Amino acid sequence: MTAPRRILALSGGGLRGIIEVAFLEAIEAEYRRRHGPGQICDWFDLIGGTSTGALIATALALGKPLSEIRDFYLVRARNFFSDRRWWKYGLAPVFDCAGLERELRRDVGALRLGDPDFRTHLAIVTKRLDTGAPWIVSNIPTSPYFNDGPDGQWIGNRHFEVARLLRAASAAPTLFSHQELEIARGQPPGVFVDGGLSVYNDPSLALLRLARLRAFGLNWPLGPENLFILSLGTGRLRARVPLHRVRNTSAFMHAVRSLLGVSADGDQISLTMMEWMGISPNPSRIDSEIGTLAQEHLAGDPLFTFLRLDLSLETDDLRSLGHDPARISLNSLRAIDRPEAIGPLYELAKTHIRRHVDLENWLI
Repeated sequence: MTAPRRILALSGGGLRGIIEVAFLEAIEAEYRRRHGPGQICDWFDLIGGTSTGALIATALALGKPLSEIRDFYLVRARNFFSDRRWWKYGLAPVFDCAGLERELRRDVGALRLGDPDFRTHLAIVTKRLDTGAPWIVSNIPTSPYFNDGPDGQWIGNRHFEVARLLRAASAAPTLFSHQELEIARGQPPGVFVDGGLSVYNDPSLALLRLARLRAFGLNWPLGPENLFILSLGTGRLRARVPLHRVRNTSAFMHAVRSLLGVSADGDQISLTMMEWMGISPNPSRIDSEIGTLAQEHLAGDPLFTFLRLDLSLETDDLRSLGHDPARISLNSLRAIDRPEAIGPLYELAKTHIRRHVDLENWLI
């Protein structure tokens, strides 16, 4: 029997990426139980991520041990997320962009996307602000822009420095500054920001495009037994704003909340479409109108197996996992930029996995 193609999609969410790390540790342990020694990159044919998910995806594709990725969040993230300059909020980046790039280069140095160090296919999601287009930049050698364009029309993706791509992918407005990348020699650079500002905060649909569209050259076979797509989240929460707060909020904060809402809407669209096209061993509740899509398939038959794993950040769910509000507030747990929340989120995610996640039966 031919092994299925596997895709791993890692959502954005700042320091809440530690939730994905907890899931990945359990996933790696399950695959090792089945197949013996190995790492995530040995079992997934394409790993892609948005924002913090792009950082994790890159480390996984390079074969970095999960212990190093965990330490990046638990220890090293404080190097660029602790110096909070509130007086700059809305005027300039709140956090140290140079510190972030230094930490990224500790791991990838001057590595380029086309270098042979990668052990599997990698995709990084970012948003090109000056053209308004999402960019899914991959090391797939058959993709259209991997090599240089004729007569120097563009610089091939293979030449992009990975550290600069990751800075671009994680350039969340108000938190970090944008990143400029040279696209064509002698032309103005492209301006890039966090990929979570596109519809691909959950990059599942973007990665499915890479796997199936003729342009990218992979054309992996369909079927629940042939294609498995695993999507990991960084915590889900339905954002609610009381009326009195809406009425007393500045126009700037309305804009920030609206951007966050667009990202959440994109996650919901991705989840709906993936579970509608595929089949899930653990169907999600889409909303109060639809319920689950366990018995509905857009194409008549499911095109692939899809599994979404996430941690609910709703008050009652966190309380059931042992959240202690005296130790850390709900607001800190739900924020994407609070170093003090990393450890508690990691422990909550591990408890959730132990109690509610059946990887033995859900993973393909």
